[in-house]
Amino acid sequence: MRTRAHGGGMLKHGVARIHTTTRKPHATGATPLGLAATVRSLPPSATLRMNELVAARRGAGNEIIHLGFGQASFPLSPQLRQAIADAASQTAYPPVLGLPALRAAIAEYLGRTRGLAVAADQIAVAPGSKPLIYALVQVLDGDVLLPVPSWVSYGPQVRLAGKRVIPVATDPDDHLGLTPEALGHAIARARHDGADPRILVVNSPSNPTGGMRAPEGVEALALTARAHGLALISDEIYAELAHGWREHVSPARFYPEGTIVTGGLSKAFSAGGWRLGYAAVPGGDAGRRLISAVRALASEIWSGTAVPIQAAAVAAYQPDPELDVYVRRSARLHGHIVARFQAGLAEASVVCARPAGAFYLYPDFARWREQLSERGITTSAALAHHLLDEWGIATLPASEFGEAPKALRLRLATSLLGEPDGLAGTAREEALWDLLARADGLGDGTASEDGARTPGGVLALPALDRAIGRFHDFVATLRD
Repeated sequence: MRTRAHGGGMLKHGVARIHTTTRKPHATGATPLGLAATVRSLPPSATLRMNELVAARRGAGNEIIHLGFGQASFPLSPQLRQAIADAASQTAYPPVLGLPALRAAIAEYLGRTRGLAVAADQIAVAPGSKPLIYALVQVLDGDVLLPVPSWVSYGPQVRLAGKRVIPVATDPDDHLGLTPEALGHAIARARHDGADPRILVVNSPSNPTGGMRAPEGVEALALTARAHGLALISDEIYAELAHGWREHVSPARFYPEGTIVTGGLSKAFSAGGWRLGYAAVPGGDAGRRLISAVRALASEIWSGTAVPIQAAAVAAYQPDPELDVYVRRSARLHGHIVARFQAGLAEASVVCARPAGAFYLYPDFARWREQLSERGITTSAALAHHLLDEWGIATLPASEFGEAPKALRLRLATSLLGEPDGLAGTAREEALWDLLARADGLGDGTASEDGARTPGGVLALPALDRAIGRFHDFVATLRD
């Protein structure tokens, strides 16, 4: 019988012997399911975690005022309903960057609504703008500058990409807005500390503050980014929900060669769970290389966005006067609710900057620091826990948005406060459609009124009134 040596084993009839000697693990205490260092301390997204916590408490019979999750809750427009129904049987894999018709529609939409000169081949579509922002952070070179405060997922995404988060202070006297001076200081400090600041992420209108820069402020920031050679990711998911007293202006108008604009269906079209986002990258060779890199990464992670959802998005971004009315009324209602809530907080002596867009408030409870400290509440996280456990109010603490733990600010999402009481199904939708129909009679924020009264009287919003009343009761205990 012929045998021959082969790599330390013996072949018999051409079949290699398999040695089963157990090897020791490379590291002491290693386990088959050990976690990567990047995720060992990574919690779930604060917004999604709070939404699930509220659902669990409500399921247990607790009455909770839900201000912890920013989900537009108006009914879906008939145009989007019909478009997704017509495409329901389309199950084939789409192109990674999106259907050509959708990419063309988004490019034209950005030109029509924001004055941006964008071609279809500069558009990337994904299942939500969230994965697109992560993809951009992953493929672009350098560390990332983030305003403080900023959206809860930016920081974790940067760290998951193996990059450094470089905080940029915002102006407490100007709605916590980002200034060119603060950006320049942060860049200089980061470079001195050995970081490589190459990317800036901004969000306007802002989550968590609802703030927006005036056009001249946007221009100054964009030109500062250009002067420092930064890639500017402009997250404009709330752009359509400006309240009317300040114009939304994209920094891409002033810095087109270095700005990437992201957006999606979730906020303006009340379709958050559908998960469809887009990114518009600059033109030229650099833009082509960038979108090619995003395509390569996307092809290995999410492959493509469901075709029926893309078909609905085509309907959303094409010119349609009825959809324009729907979006305008949604923005007006969100602004009306925010204005009334802010006025209610002011009556309770709670400091809160006036939002210019979206559906968020960012009140500051620092004036009650001594009274709160006497109750063992010294951080925003402790304050949020206290409000949830003792008052049935779900909020998010400032620490989730990059602020120091001892900052006593909270983010309040007002997007669910238009919900009618005790209604579900068709009756709920009809009540919300009626609310939207009355939105055109509301103030647009340009007058001195607080937005509570309209030519037809006061909108009945019981969920909003309960939320304001609960905060009044809470603050009254701090005065005792």
